[in-house]
Amino acid sequence: MFESISIPDFETLYTETELNVIDIRETSNYLKGHLAYSISLPATLLPNMLKKLNKEKTYHIISYSGRRSEIIASFMASKGFHAVYVIGGIQHFSQAF
Repeated sequence: MFESISIPDFETLYTETELNVIDIRETSNYLKGHLAYSISLPATLLPNMLKKLNKEKTYHIISYSGRRSEIIASFMASKGFHAVYVIGGIQHFSQAF
């Protein structure tokens, strides 16, 4: 299943529940700042790492602007994962606080 979530809704979920967040930015950008407890899994590596992810879980996919996360979430959904892309990406999430 493929879904999207707005920054305000994601912010609420993120602060109130335990989410599986995959940050698909390159590792160097992840290390400059990321959401606590997020998993760094660059978009270029993700297709080869799908076998390590659990299809029973929901994954919130975040990138810098949201464009790549939409593509990756759609790809993951086509492989049987429940993926939710965060509209606007991390650039807007950090501004939401």
